[in-house]
Amino acid sequence: MNAFMKKSLLASGIVALAFFFSAPLSAEELEMVNRPVNAAGLTGLLFTSTPYVLPPKTVEIGAGVLSENSAEPHYSLAQYRTHITIGISPGMELAVKGSYSRREISPPMGITEHEMGDTEVSWKWNFRPQKESSAFPALAMIITGIAPTSDEDKELNNVVHWGSRLGISAGREIVWDEHVLGIYAETQVAVQDLSDPRYRDRYSVTNAGMLFPISKYRNLQLLVEYTVVSGRDVHTKSNLTPDDMDYTAVTYGIRLVSEKFNLTMGTQLLHKEEVEVAYKDSSRVIGMMSIKF
Repeated sequence: MNAFMKKSLLASGIVALAFFFSAPLSAEELEMVNRPVNAAGLTGLLFTSTPYVLPPKTVEIGAGVLSENSAEPHYSLAQYRTHITIGISPGMELAVKGSYSRREISPPMGITEHEMGDTEVSWKWNFRPQKESSAFPALAMIITGIAPTSDEDKELNNVVHWGSRLGISAGREIVWDEHVLGIYAETQVAVQDLSDPRYRDRYSVTNAGMLFPISKYRNLQLLVEYTVVSGRDVHTKSNLTPDDMDYTAVTYGIRLVSEKFNLTMGTQLLHKEEVEVAYKDSSRVIGMMSIKF
């Protein structure tokens, strides 16, 4: 059994045990003041997509920044992301996400490059809402298409020709006394550039997370997430980033929400798997805000 399988089984086991031991507790889809979108533009935490969606005819517009500094190899990377998400019908939402990246290699005397990133269009269908007092979690299907909108030579893109992801998300929100705990997990299979042997790749992305409101009106919330990316096989770039390699990560953050406005801040600790060039562990700082109409 390889390291990835062990990590995946551990993450799956933690989520399964949490669902099992919470079965006697009350479980229902709660009024959480607001359910913001994540870095992919879908309703969720920072990286984990939850099975819930925006109400029909609701529009959420947001922006975020992800900043990383690596000691070895020496580089800094900043990604500025924007998205628009629409509740298109009961149980369905559609999201369009764009990004702009800036990378500095061996700062402060190295090369600085900046370019638009890929454009993603994602669709989520909550085909099984969470029912009151049910031990079975809510479920949703996620489909994403990725189009290259950046200069390939600058190597700030994830795909060269095209890419897609297909996955499923599960989640429960549990109440005991005056407390609430949200438990979520998703897994997606990604493919890209299958027609080009130079860039062809297939890999998986698994996220699991928890959300815990800490204020009386549930508008101040703590979150923690665990991410596993495994199976990446694209090492043709001269300057890799964590998005081009296998890694595991732990993310923790805090979120402030109102009926219309959302603000989330967090830190992600990255453990990078070995590639041809030694990439030491690093961390990212993430900030997101959005407004609903």
